Amino acid sequence: MALIARKREQEDFVDWISSDSSELICVYGRRRIGKTYFVNELLAKYYAFDASALDKGNERAQLRAFHEALRDYGCPESIAPTDWWEAFRRLRTLLDRPDCVRTPEGKRAVFLDELPWFDTPRSDFMDAFSDFWNRWAQRRSDVKLIICGSATSWILREVIQSEGSLNRRVTHSLYLSPLSLGEVEEFLRVERGIEWARREVIECYMVFGGVPYYLRMLQRRLSLGQNINALCLLPQAPLRNESRRLLDSTLSNKPLYYRTLAAIGKRKDGYSRKELVDMLGVADGGGFTSVLMGLEECGFIRSYENPYRKGRKTLYQLIDPFLLFSMRFIREDEQLRDWLAYYDTPSYNAWRGIAFEAVCLCHLPQIRRALSLETMRTREFPWRSNASAPGAQVDLVIERPDRITYVCEMKFTNAEYALTSAYREKLLRKAEVLKAETGTGSAVQIVMVCAAGFRRTPNADIVAHVVEGDDLFD
Repeated sequence: MALIARKREQEDFVDWISSDSSELICVYGRRRIGKTYFVNELLAKYYAFDASALDKGNERAQLRAFHEALRDYGCPESIAPTDWWEAFRRLRTLLDRPDCVRTPEGKRAVFLDELPWFDTPRSDFMDAFSDFWNRWAQRRSDVKLIICGSATSWILREVIQSEGSLNRRVTHSLYLSPLSLGEVEEFLRVERGIEWARREVIECYMVFGGVPYYLRMLQRRLSLGQNINALCLLPQAPLRNESRRLLDSTLSNKPLYYRTLAAIGKRKDGYSRKELVDMLGVADGGGFTSVLMGLEECGFIRSYENPYRKGRKTLYQLIDPFLLFSMRFIREDEQLRDWLAYYDTPSYNAWRGIAFEAVCLCHLPQIRRALSLETMRTREFPWRSNASAPGAQVDLVIERPDRITYVCEMKFTNAEYALTSAYREKLLRKAEVLKAETGTGSAVQIVMVCAAGFRRTPNADIVAHVVEGDDLFD
């Protein structure tokens, strides 16, 4: 089946594979995002060699797996190599054979999948791999070496940002991010035959995010709620323990990553570094910096600047929909088994408000486009008051350079959202508190972001702009 979505990524990858020089191409991203699928769909027919590392295999097992792959491509050696230097020597010999498979443009394509798993403790894998590229592959003009891995922090540290023998050796890197709402809609329709209304697609995104592996598990014969039960909530549901596996594979099974993620998820607008250090009782040093960087590099959290915050202005916020859902509903002590019975309860309404905000944060470019801000340099951040009682909280503030500030309110409802007189006064108060506490001289305008649309009533006279659910699919 042809690849759905990722049009720009496909075009870039094909250009790199067709170039007249050797390329070291790194494809990376979180677990289940479709990295292997992406490379295989575009190149599998033309591999000169491909091998995949074993999850949790020791050095001997990894060498044996590499050896079996070499034999599949015609290597005559019957005994597995004893070290990685010998393994890559055999690969060079294989690639130099006259019957080596080539692409239509005459290139030799080598794909090493899950590269971080090959690099077992105290092995010589990275030394031999670097030597293979530096002294042999890059000196040719037709070798396309594609490497892939879910351990994003390892890929960035050891390959893309390496200060060792691979320093600046990666010719192209391709980060595969989750699909957007528009791409998810196309994926469900074309690959799964699912024709849901856009409100349901948004709610699907609030649970599964834009992760193709999860979306591919959805059953056309089931409703969204039934799919959530079957995939996430029942005792033997395939995604019941996925959040732990996701962190273990992507971030090398370090408990502090999970604790930090759980702490950040306790407040929807996130916490500062100092607040997290105090909550977790950890040292505020380089180790914790690596944790925060690793979580952000994987796309699980984002850092943002609140220019009006006292003290440290950088905050860390959980934005991954699946992790938000998992930490709230998929726990060993959680009795929830039927998502359909949970609809319209206070707990459900509280979750969907936070989850829809996360979806909106994942689609800031679409919101900016709907507000005609594509060419403007803006600042976007959630905001909460420090001094006022009762306090005020704004889902998203967008500051324009021409002294206009948007106060964005996000609503996920079953039908068109209609502003009541009480909520009208609440929004006006939020705007006034923001102006008073921040001291901004900008004109403050109210923006409604409504998944199911917005109904114009007399109370809507305070609303300057509306972003509807359809706009998020652009």
